[in-house]
Amino acid sequence: MKKLSEGLLLFFFIFLFTNCTPIAVYDAPESLDEDIRLLIVSEGQFGYGTSSLTSLSYNGNVEQDIFRRVNNRPMGDVAQSVMRIGDLLYVPMNNSRKIEVMNAKTFESVETMPVDRDVIPMYAIHLGGDSIALTDQKPNSQLMIMDINHGTDRQMVRRSFYLGGRSSQMAIVNNKLFVNGDNMSVYDLNNITSEGRRLLIKNDGVSIQNADFSKIVVDKYDRIWVLGYWQVLCIDPVTEKTIHELNVIPLNINTRRSAIDISQDLSTIYFNSARRVYSIDVDDPQIPTEPLFRITRDDQRTVYNMAVSKENTIFFSEVLYGSLSRSRIYEYDLEGNELLSFRAGIFSHALYFY
Repeated sequence: MKKLSEGLLLFFFIFLFTNCTPIAVYDAPESLDEDIRLLIVSEGQFGYGTSSLTSLSYNGNVEQDIFRRVNNRPMGDVAQSVMRIGDLLYVPMNNSRKIEVMNAKTFESVETMPVDRDVIPMYAIHLGGDSIALTDQKPNSQLMIMDINHGTDRQMVRRSFYLGGRSSQMAIVNNKLFVNGDNMSVYDLNNITSEGRRLLIKNDGVSIQNADFSKIVVDKYDRIWVLGYWQVLCIDPVTEKTIHELNVIPLNINTRRSAIDISQDLSTIYFNSARRVYSIDVDDPQIPTEPLFRITRDDQRTVYNMAVSKENTIFFSEVLYGSLSRSRIYEYDLEGNELLSFRAGIFSHALYFY
């Protein structure tokens, strides 16, 4: 009986050590190409911490889930955007309530910055020195001024104030900070306060409401272009008034689901409606009657973002709503010819060109 018990015990230990699931260890990329062309930030599955980074190098090499593989841990939950300052990348994680900071070349973690406010952090912009501004996607959002002076004792959020609506992407032009959102606002850089806030108003006296997650792009004359509701708007940053209000209703374009970007030489505005891409010459701003090109691929994916590369090609991030399948990234030339496609993470949103 004793020998039988010893035999069963030995069998149990052999079974335990040969059949239990090992702790996951992720292999780092064999070599991260220093000549990265594009970085894709994917939100991942909400609530599961599966945000990821995918890189595309100029030689066509694609690396998946870089942060996890380099640091052997998840990056966080619902990565929204990316900002670069010098050799550091800052990735706001809206459901994790933090900003993940990493080396822009090696993707090694440098710091995790908690956002100590009841906010949904979305987009960041460098204000100069050790300060950044951070927007918030909550219905009554806050604009936060944060300290990025790493390695010292400091209050993460120096100050914040409410905007009365959601806020998203930003741009600095003419020593002013422009903030997109449910109401577009502007601040002098030396007075980013609730008292210093000014709303941007259209010619009809209504405040400018921006498309969800729309960029603020700046043309060769330092004029600002944004997507309003059913309009493409051009704003003079000096007078803070609209110069052009181009109506896209005749094109049946719902700009709330579109993206805007600009050519490398800052002369041509591009915006999309699903897989149709339109262009506007900044020297002769008119709404085109026909798209520059259209894509007729027969699949169920939806364009989640569009961006113009440094080579003046168009990138699409396409997702399958209602599914946790990985996004598909496509590149097209201006004639609508597909140049490449590859998979990225789940719900790829931010397209950042190095």
